[in-house]
Amino acid sequence: AITIDGIPENLALGVALIGAGPLQVASLSGSIFLSNLPEAAGGAQEMAEGRSRARVMALWTATAVLLSVAALVGNLALDDVPSSALGLIRCFAAGAVVASLSTEVFPKAFREARYETGVATAAGLVLAIALDQLG
Repeated sequence: AITIDGIPENLALGVALIGAGPLQVASLSGSIFLSNLPEAAGGAQEMAEGRSRARVMALWTATAVLLSVAALVGNLALDDVPSSALGLIRCFAAGAVVASLSTEVFPKAFREARYETGVATAAGLVLAIALDQLG
């Protein structure tokens, strides 16, 4: 699930960082990093069952490299792309993120922590908006 939504998300991240200042880079990167921690922690726990530590680490390293390349491609290769095409990339990325959250993250979170999930989701949204206002 991380790579399914991560590739378009990181492409969009790279696009968003075209011409961005240091504070914008830090706030956007930080909010995406924090939003991915729960998904990554859950994925690592599930991956550890039946796999060696070295195998899990290799998979996570490969995922990190792939997602970093996607962000670089988004930033460097799409610099001169028309804004209408960038809008399509952003929409696709948003759809991939929503699809991944709705099929993978939210159902599991609701099963494990019913009401806290709603509060945490709302708090995360408020934090993301606040970070966006800083940039």
